[in-house]
Formats: sequence, structure tokens, C-alpha cells
Amino acid sequence: LFTLTAIIMSIIIVGSVSLIYNAFAISVSDRSRYLGMLSSVGATRKQKRNSVFFEGVVIGAISIPPGIIAGLAGIGITFYLINPMVKNALLMSENLRLVVLPVTIVLAVLISAITIFVSTWVPAKRASNISAVEAIRQTMDVKLTGREVRTSKFTRMIFGIEGDLALKNIKRNKRRYRATLFSIIISIILFLVVSQFTLNLKKSALLTQNGINFDIMVTIPEVNNTRDVIIESIKSLDNITSLSQIQKISANAKTDAGRLAEYYRKNYPVGQGNEEITFQVFINALDDESLLEYANEVGADFARLKDAENPGAIVIDTVKYRDTDENKYSEGKVVKLDIGEKLPVYAYDGELEKDVPLQPLEVIALTDKAPVGVIPGGLYANLHVVVSTETLTKITAGNENVAGSISTGLYIRSSNPLILQEDIEAIQKNLPDNAFYLYNVYLQNRREEQMIILISVFSYGFISLITAICIANIINTISTGIALRKREFAMLKSVGMTPESFKRMINYESLMYGFKAILFGLPVSFIIMYIMHLVLGMKFSFDFSLPWADIFVAVISVFLIVGTAMLYSGSRIQKENIVDALKQEFT
Repeated sequence: LFTLTAIIMSIIIVGSVSLIYNAFAISVSDRSRYLGMLSSVGATRKQKRNSVFFEGVVIGAISIPPGIIAGLAGIGITFYLINPMVKNALLMSENLRLVVLPVTIVLAVLISAITIFVSTWVPAKRASNISAVEAIRQTMDVKLTGREVRTSKFTRMIFGIEGDLALKNIKRNKRRYRATLFSIIISIILFLVVSQFTLNLKKSALLTQNGINFDIMVTIPEVNNTRDVIIESIKSLDNITSLSQIQKISANAKTDAGRLAEYYRKNYPVGQGNEEITFQVFINALDDESLLEYANEVGADFARLKDAENPGAIVIDTVKYRDTDENKYSEGKVVKLDIGEKLPVYAYDGELEKDVPLQPLEVIALTDKAPVGVIPGGLYANLHVVVSTETLTKITAGNENVAGSISTGLYIRSSNPLILQEDIEAIQKNLPDNAFYLYNVYLQNRREEQMIILISVFSYGFISLITAICIANIINTISTGIALRKREFAMLKSVGMTPESFKRMINYESLMYGFKAILFGLPVSFIIMYIMHLVLGMKFSFDFSLPWADIFVAVISVFLIVGTAMLYSGSRIQKENIVDALKQEFT
């Protein structure tokens, strides 16, 4: 956790430094003539450098106190809103309270001050080196050699004169271009890495949960003459939101050692000359209504599942479990199976005292989703398959000992679990002992749900904050950079550039910034994401996956924000008088 926090904090600090650095770098570039004039009248390097540092001190003095107050207020409001969930999820009797420690305030001020100092160091050093001649000639930022601004003939052929000018504008002032590009890249990295971090945090939390998706469980033993009476009596009760009836049997399956999960291979070593491993599999037969809903959810053919003459099953091959040897939570595939493959299964015959073969099950669908009442994973990564009641009857037909080992369970979601429990207990009193067993897991289920909600609140709140920083970073950099090009745009208008051509040029610049930022930002983000995945892998094991939805949002947002910021800033400049803009020595 410490390593992950350090990575996230480093990225946030880099993003903050980027935001402040760009503001100061552009400010120094803008005031180069002014600093050169100071040099011409005797200002020393130290005085020019200190003028930039003083600007940073003033900005820090103005911004840090409101920032700390806003942060504390935000934490206080968040605690107030989530206290009910925290108390239930973590079984706490006390509320979370905001406690402000002096050392925390000092640390926040210190980190902010260091961030501002680091951000201003390079611009301040650059300001101290500006001479009077360089400032007047403006040779530090703008490169006008033919080699520097040369563009391909294809650029003008494809994008026209506007695209050619857009590319030349970027090449002639590489310092400002790199500052803007770096700002956008950092924003992409910041958003994607934090999104992946919160996604992995949620995944890790889910791995620690049992995955209970019902409130009350009623288990009816294998041999029970009153089974149908019990089921109908419970189904007729009030306060039942949904009820899933599942018949279960524990069986075994065999497969090649190489196709089984490493967890199984490690616990069931393969002997010499024996390349097969026997592993446990639970066969779950759902009632028709529950099976239809589940089949639609995972994309399986319901009619095919009901075809008992050709037994088929939905295989839940990806499960969550705790690896006691490695002392970590894991998620992975139990066995490598393909759709259409036949899975041979065996059930224990108590009379024969050995496993007997059942009819093989054809794999109809593979999924990581479990229906209500099925809880794959836990301490052991067992395989669960879902079939129809007709299929279970068919594969166990002809063997009464195996059929007699089938147990029935009712898994109920309730609008009032405590009242429903009392009603079921009233039925239980009128039946023989051990007719059925009742378990109320509502409180545990509720705690798990609220724990996930709690993590989601913090996760999405964090993402919202980082998104705001990224947007502010891009808009600030783009709008400031455009504002400093008043004379350049005025000159283009003076030689006949129309408003439509100006917009096209700005659009092409936006596209170039966007494509270049994505080209560099995405690979760096992927590398950092994978490093974070490896760090989490010390305690939680799950497959590495990219947040494609967030990547799509990031790509679209970059073009949208950059384009909007450039067009808005450009439209404001267009409204200015050409003569006034050309006369400006500095803004």
C-alpha cells in the first residue's frame, strides 16, 4: 500500500509541478523583453531570478491557505455523508471525525511550497540568463531558420496552407510547444493511472469479499420426503423479492495437468507417468426462471441448456480465492476449457465406495459471473458448472446412490430479511428436526455491499478531483499560449487570412497536439499501470487489464478540451483590432 501511495503521490506532484511550471515558463517567455530591459539598466542575474521566485512566493501565499481550507472542508463533508456506510461496513460504533493535526498542516504547506519552488526553479534560472540583446531580438524562443520550420510538401497537399502554417507555428517555437505538449501528456498519464489505481483498488476489495448475493439460504438435505412441501410453504411467504432454487451435487473431473490452474498443480502434484489431475467440480441445477435469467446474462442458449439428451453446462471458470501458501487473494481460471468441449465428470457412489462416471457435459459458455446462490471461490478455487434440472436428472439417472446425494437449496433476496426469517422458523417448528437448515446472511451481505459502495465513493471522488486538475492544466496551458500569440495572429490577418482559415489552422494545431500527446502519453501510462499491477500482485493476484473505457474517455477528452480551449482563446484574439495587436511589444 505504501509503494502504491508513493507512486500515486509522485504522479500527482509531477502533475502539479507541470501545471505551475508551465505557467511560470510561459510567463518568463512573455516577459523576456521586460527582463531584458531590466538587464540593460543594470539588473543582476540574482535580482531577475529572485523576481520570479518572489512571484512564486506571492502565488503560494495566496493559494495555499484557501487550498488547505477547501481540502479540510471537503474531507469533513465526505465523512459526514459516508459515516452511516462506514459504521455498517466496518462494524464501527463511532463516527469518523475530522481531526486536524498541526503536523498535517505543516506537511501540506511544506509539500506545496516545495512543489512551487521546483516549478519555478527552471523558469527562474532561465530568467536570470536573459541578456538585453537576446530579449530585444527575441531569439530564445522563436527559431526562424529554414531547417527548423521546413515542412513536407504532402502536408500542404493534404491539409492545405492552414495545416502547413499550423505545423510551422509548432516548429518555430519549440519551447512553448514542448511545454504545452508535456502538460497534456502529464494530464493523460495522471487521469489514466489514477483511474487504473481506483479500478485495481476496487478489484482487490472484491477479492476479499465472499461474493454473497442473497439474504437467506435454506438447505434441504439429500433424503427428505417433505422437500416439496417445504419449498412450496416457503415460496408462499411474503417479503420475498426473488427466490432461486438450486439442486447441487459434488463431483470430480479429470484433465491434463497443464490445463489446470497453477494453484491446483501446486496442491495436487502430478506423479511420474501420470499427467492427469482429479479436481472437484460442483454441478448446480437452476430452476427454469433463474436459469433463463442467468443464460441471458452470460449469453448462453437457454434451449440448448434444456436439451437433456445432449447435456450441456455453463462453466464458471474464473473464480476468486485465497491462496494460503502465498498469503494473497487471487483471481484466475480454474481450468482451461473451450466452448464445445466435453467435460467428463464422476460422482461418488457410497455403496460401491468409488467414483462412477456420469454422462459428460458439453461446455456451452464460459463466464466469470455466478447466478444467485452460487458462490465460486473462497478458500479453494473449485470449479462450478450450471445446468438445467432436466440435465442433472438425466446424468444421474440409473444410479440411486448418486441421485440420493443431490441436495436442494433455496436462495432468497428479501425486502425484510428479519421478518422473513421468523416466518421460515415458524414453518420449521412444525416439521421434524433437521428437515431443513436456515441461514440468514443478510447482515454479512449488507456489509459487503456497503464496503464496495464506500470504496466506490472514494474512488470516483478521487477521479473527479484528478480530472479537474487535468482539465485545468490543459486549459491553462493552451489559453495562455494562445494569448501570447496576438501579434502573430494579427500579422496573419493583415495579409488576408480569413476567419474560416484561422479556425482551420487552430483546428489543425489542436489535432497535432492531441495526436502527439496520445502517442507519448498512452505508452507511458501503460508502463506505470503495469508497475502498479506488479506491486498489487504481492497481495492480490488477478489478470492485468487495461481500462479501455477510461482510455477512450481520455483520447476523446484530449481532442475536445484542447480544441475547445484553442478555439475559445483564438476567437477572443480575433475580435481585437489588427493595428493595436501589431503595436503590442508585450502583453
